[in-house]
Amino acid sequence: MNEKLAAVEFAASNGMVFVEDADRSLSAETGPSGEPMEPDPARSVTVGVVHAVEGLISIEVQEGETEPDGLVEFFDGTLTFQHGRLRVRDVPGDNYVTIGLTPGQCRVRIYLEQAEIPGFMLVLVPPL
Repeated sequence: MNEKLAAVEFAASNGMVFVEDADRSLSAETGPSGEPMEPDPARSVTVGVVHAVEGLISIEVQEGETEPDGLVEFFDGTLTFQHGRLRVRDVPGDNYVTIGLTPGQCRVRIYLEQAEIPGFMLVLVPPL
């Protein structure tokens, strides 16, 4: 059985949410000539969700191994957490939740509701 660690609901201004290492910068990462770069895939996952003008995104972070019913798997992989802190946030970083994990690599699974533009997201981490 999974245990809920945190829940948050907010208007995602750009229709995007980041699941990431909390110790990476909130500012946009830029390349040598100032162009925006993709976030480090070993430390961050970008998820498209309902845009703020269309509603709120509800997010839960749970610990456990049980796959949730009625949700679609979006990501199942390993992320690296420098100091063991997972952050789920909106683009500007105004709305976020941070969870303590073990430093280093950790399996993270992200599930979304079955909708073209999801309004619910579940982040599942192994038991702490």
